[in-house]
Amino acid sequence: MKIDLREAVETAETLLAELRKWDGHETNDTKSRAATRERTELTRTLLYLSHLANKVGVEVMDEYHAYKARGDSPLNEADGA
Repeated sequence: MKIDLREAVETAETLLAELRKWDGHETNDTKSRAATRERTELTRTLLYLSHLANKVGVEVMDEYHAYKARGDSPLNEADGA
C-alpha cells in the first residue's frame, strides 16, 4: 500500500519557499503610499502563508482518512471499526 502525500509536499515546498523569501523582511513604517502598499502586500502574504500551512494539514489529514477508510490502519483494529 502506498501513501500519497505529493500534494502536501508540493504545498509545503511552496510554503517553505515563501517563508524563506519573506523571513527577515524589513517593513517601511513611513506614511507614504508606497509604504502603505508594501504593508498591505505583507499582510496579504502572511494571510496566504497561514492558508498554505492550514492546507498542508488538511492534505495530510485527507490522506490519513483515505488510509483509514481502506482498513489498513492498526487503529481500525483497536477501535473495532
